[in-house]
Amino acid sequence: MRRGRSYRSAFAQPEAGGWGWVLAGVLLILVGGTLWWLWRGPGSGGPAGDGGAQSGSAGPGEDLTIWFASRQEDALVAEKRRLPPLQSPVERARASLQELIAGPKGDALRTIPAEVKIRELFIDTQGAAYVDFTEGFSQTHPGGPWAELLTLRSIMQTLVANVPEIKRVQILIEGHEMETLAGHIDIRRPLDTTWGMNQR
Repeated sequence: MRRGRSYRSAFAQPEAGGWGWVLAGVLLILVGGTLWWLWRGPGSGGPAGDGGAQSGSAGPGEDLTIWFASRQEDALVAEKRRLPPLQSPVERARASLQELIAGPKGDALRTIPAEVKIRELFIDTQGAAYVDFTEGFSQTHPGGPWAELLTLRSIMQTLVANVPEIKRVQILIEGHEMETLAGHIDIRRPLDTTWGMNQR
């Protein structure tokens, strides 16, 4: 009898107050799980705010529009480039032209020889951009009035699309003003950014 009473007493105590402990434990688990889920973020490897950086998705950055020659060489066509955030107009201008020099990724044609480099680039307070290229720009250009026109238009439209602060562009070769790039179009003075839009 004593043994029966001890079993009954062992199980009688939870009936009186033990359910409260069980419910408290379940709630504690639920609250803890919810807090962990919120901190980790659904489907991420860190805090919820880090999902984009951890997952390798597009993440922060900005799109640049780069203009190349069409396959038929009768117009310009645009390609998008996703780059890390760029802080200043000069950085955007340089990055845009470097992508132009790197060449197209689709069916378009390049307008600047691949070996060309940008020596210097700055923008004055009146919105004139001065872009100094290496001498290979003129030496390795294929020549011809239409090819020269497409090259200059691709530079102008690429800069206009990505750096609205630029109003005029002066092209230099090895730090010097040139009469022409390849013998046809006068580039001794800064070209207005609307010039590229009006040349057909």
